[in-house]
Parts: sequence; C-alpha cells; structure tokens
Amino acid sequence: MKHPFDAKTWAHLWDTHAEAAIKIVAIIVCYVVLRFLLARVMHGVLSSGLARLSGEMLKARKARVRALKSLVSSAISFVLGFVAVVMILQSAGFDIVPLITTASVAGLAVGFGAQKLVRDVISGFFILVEDQYGVGDYVTIGGVTGVVEDLQMRTTQIRDPAGKLYTISNGDISQVCNHSCGKLMLSVDYAIAGSADLDRAKQVLSGVGQSIAEDMPKEAKEPFVCEGPAQVSAASTVLRLTGVVLPAAQERVRIELNDRVRSALAGAGIPLA
Repeated sequence: MKHPFDAKTWAHLWDTHAEAAIKIVAIIVCYVVLRFLLARVMHGVLSSGLARLSGEMLKARKARVRALKSLVSSAISFVLGFVAVVMILQSAGFDIVPLITTASVAGLAVGFGAQKLVRDVISGFFILVEDQYGVGDYVTIGGVTGVVEDLQMRTTQIRDPAGKLYTISNGDISQVCNHSCGKLMLSVDYAIAGSADLDRAKQVLSGVGQSIAEDMPKEAKEPFVCEGPAQVSAASTVLRLTGVVLPAAQERVRIELNDRVRSALAGAGIPLA
C-alpha cells in the first residue's frame, strides 16, 4: 500500500507551495526587522530630545516621553502587524477582500461605540506632541488648579493645593492655563493706617521682601519689591509687594509673606488698617 505522505507527495507539496512558503518567511523576517529598526529610530529621537534637558525639566518630561513612546510603539506594531497578516494570507492563497471588508465594518462599529475613548486618546496625543503641559507643571484646567501628577494618553491627573486628586479626560479639556511657562508674578496688598509713616512702611515691606528671597530661594525666584500705593483713602493706604515665585509654591510664599509682614509692621509700630 502506498503511503499517503511518501517522498513523491512531499516533493509535490514543496513544488506547489514553495513560493508561498518563501514569501511568508520573507514577510515575517521583514516585519521583525522593520519593527526593530523603527523602534530603535524612535528611541534615538526621543532620547536625543531628553539629552538636551536637565534637572526638573528632565524629570517633568520623562513621563511625557514615556507615554508618547508607548503610543507610537503600539501604533507601529498594529500597522505593521496588520499589513503583515494581510500579506501572509494573500501569499497563502486566501481571498483577503472579505477579510478587509469585515475589518472595515467592525472598525466602523467600534469607532461609533468608542467615540469618547478615541477623542480622549487623540486629545492626549496632541497634548503630548504640542507639549501643552507636563508632569510637575502648575496648571488650571477648567475649574481645577494644581500640579499635574500624571499624564496619560486618555486622562490627566491634577492635585490641587488642598491635596485633592482630580482625574480629567483629555477629550474634555478645551482650555489650559500653564502657570509654569514663564514667570509667575505674585502680588500681595497690605492696608496700613492712613496716619502711618508711608516711607517707613515701604522700607519695612521691602526688607521683608528681600528676606523672603534669601530664605526661600527655591520658591521665591526674585526679591519682592514694594511698589507705590495701590489705593489711597482717608482711613488707609494700600501698599503692594510684588515678586516672582515658583507656581506650585505661591500659596506657601503668600502665607509666609503675610506672617513676616504682620510681625515686621507690628515691630515698627505701624498699624494695619
């Protein structure tokens, strides 16, 4: 009895499917090589961007780069994988038209069902690419003001000065105020009695502003300067202290400033109105 898988049968199968097998192996090898090369290129580009940063800026942007790298890697893997599967099926002799049609219909259905998710991810992508804000930045988004603790493709987490953690969908963000971009000016007004010595009061406030900058160099970026009277009335005169502070530390600096001004004015015999 002739064996169904003798040498002649195997030779016939090889002659029939050799070309398809070679194509499939070549496709798989190309997929692996392309994925590896693209991953290396992306890693090099993002690493070169981080190499130009240092200190707090490097720390703040690491999470952004990590999230962007994850998104791009997933997109590359999906696109290359889908193309490779279609080419393999085509090389094996399958009719790929029904498959592509089914995938298109399924993708359309999923797109309608996950519009909110897609919008969140797309918004997160543009937040990362445009560098609107990053981890560690002091921002105002909607009615929430605080420090960005985490930035993902779908959500942003902000912790306010009271310690509350807010999670905001990126797709719901329509306006962002990033206080960490540039200088943040902090102005505090103090009303003193109208009969007080104005020049002496300005001297005392300037001394307090200088001491804040010396004792809190990380929080107060520049010495506070006592500007001229912001308001004048028969009962009181309002003097204003203005300085540059770290955005996340403005409340801490304001509290310390109030405490020192109150003590300094009392020590100089200048009553608050």
